[in-house]
Amino acid sequence: MSQENVEVVRRFHAAYDEADFEAMLDLCTPDVHWYPDAAVFPETEPTMGLEPLKSFLVGSAAPWVRPCYPISEASELGDDRVLIRGELGGKGAASGIEMFSSLSAVYTLEHGRISKAEYFFDHERALKAVGLEE
Repeated sequence: MSQENVEVVRRFHAAYDEADFEAMLDLCTPDVHWYPDAAVFPETEPTMGLEPLKSFLVGSAAPWVRPCYPISEASELGDDRVLIRGELGGKGAASGIEMFSSLSAVYTLEHGRISKAEYFFDHERALKAVGLEE
């Protein structure tokens, strides 16, 4: 099941790149828990549920002409968890400037669906969160 979990996460991010938020939600459990990086996002409280998640995703994609998050690394961690690393960004809707920021995430899956997502703009913090400090 582990490689299948990595593929679910890859499909989730491919849907983000297409701004297909409904497809993203289809890959999540109804009570999905979402933890944005409090160091960056103004929404510092964890979010639970599909509709709040959709609002968050739509809001995070709004600054970009076409949002994207190419994944550079994806690792199965066991316990139905997946660690990814990539670059979040795109071409700015207002500025027209391309900009990307490193973003890592830890996903927990239940029965092939994402049940928890934790985001980190500092990869070292992501590694620490999963017990893999470098």
